[in-house]
Amino acid sequence: MSNRLLLFVDCNILIEALFVPMHPAVAVALLAANKEFDLVTCALVVEDIESDVFERVQRTGDLSLIDDWAQFKKAIRLQVLPNPPMQLVKDTKERYLGIMRHAADIPVLASAIEIGPSLILSDNTAHFNQKVAERCGLPIWSSQEFLFNLVSGTLKEKLKASK
Repeated sequence: MSNRLLLFVDCNILIEALFVPMHPAVAVALLAANKEFDLVTCALVVEDIESDVFERVQRTGDLSLIDDWAQFKKAIRLQVLPNPPMQLVKDTKERYLGIMRHAADIPVLASAIEIGPSLILSDNTAHFNQKVAERCGLPIWSSQEFLFNLVSGTLKEKLKASK
């Protein structure tokens, strides 16, 4: 592993980077492709994205979206790790469901906790919120917040202060 920051990405970051041209997540993907930092996620996140891609293919008939997704994963050097063990998911559910409020995101959070990245990137701030960040000890930022901290030169300082 390199000395670059390791960012755990939620599915919305990757979907927005792939399908929403002017979204801040696009800049995150470009920076990752240029090896400014490393992106990691779990298999469940990839399954969610692929489900979204297949729904788009069914709606539009555009089969090239499947190839676009495959090329995108390769370009951003996305590391996909196995889903967390069931016991960790159960423990995470007990500890976080009250503040996360969405059971489907619990395995994703459990995976992030197990991996121990520099931070979690999610634009779903209703579920991946400040209370969750405080409890798990990992900063959770939106793509816009991440880019602001990167551009302003405060990224490493804020990461250090949040731990």
